[in-house]
Amino acid sequence: MFSMATTLTMTSGHDAGDGGGGGSQISPASLFSSSTSSPPSLHPGKEQQAAGVGILLQIMMLVLSFVLGHVLRRHKFYYLPEASASLLIGLTVGALANISDTETSIRAWFNFHEEFFFLFLLPPIIFQSGFSLQPKPFFSNFGAIVTFAILGTFISSVVTGVLVYLGGLMFLMYKLPFVECLMFGALISATDPVTVLSIFQELGTDMNLYALVFGESVLNDAMAISLYRTMSLARSHVSSGQNFFMVVVRFLETFVGSMSAGVGVGFISALISFLICSLRTYHPTYCLQYTVPP
Repeated sequence: MFSMATTLTMTSGHDAGDGGGGGSQISPASLFSSSTSSPPSLHPGKEQQAAGVGILLQIMMLVLSFVLGHVLRRHKFYYLPEASASLLIGLTVGALANISDTETSIRAWFNFHEEFFFLFLLPPIIFQSGFSLQPKPFFSNFGAIVTFAILGTFISSVVTGVLVYLGGLMFLMYKLPFVECLMFGALISATDPVTVLSIFQELGTDMNLYALVFGESVLNDAMAISLYRTMSLARSHVSSGQNFFMVVVRFLETFVGSMSAGVGVGFISALISFLICSLRTYHPTYCLQYTVPP
């Protein structure tokens, strides 16, 4: 899902890229109005038709991604991971939407703001990863997991960003500003070892190794998102000592604040679950509402 969402954002237009670099606060209403609304000059009937076609195409892409992932797992085709398959689907549909003579109102439904992904799509994914986590092997290797997830992701992001920047200077690739190279490094440094974990399960790999790989993949998202938001804020400000200080403060606010909020909400939800364990009728709704606040 992360790969498809990222691909749609990159290939379907420049709305998300232009609006996501300022670090400004965005209301939920503006997320939908700026990313999914069709041009106001169209007839209401045309707008509804464009919305229906756009939503139908999105649902078809999602279903195709699930079906293709199931086929790859069933036939044990490990050369193409599920995330890469979703990425190819998004690239293909986005490219066809751009080069075809499809109406602009329909193509507009392929755009969504990056904040929409961070606020509404990513939290349930992280919640599912934590909910299905085996606590004993995770906490027994917590020190190594945190080291790989935080320090390893940071080193990988910086090294990747520097290499991309040097490649641009040597005309091996498109030249980007250094801050945007670091943003790119942060985006691709959060690994998703779905295929590796499935192979581990089939081979019966040691539980500690499985916990290290899975735990690192769960926690590295927080580091990658914090780095991306920090670099996005740095890109929108002129370089100075005061702005550099604000960037550092923003990074600590995003990383430490989000972690503290997640741990706090987790403890509160566990306490409430213990107190109302007899009210099983409300349990699914209760679990769903705690996927977003952290």
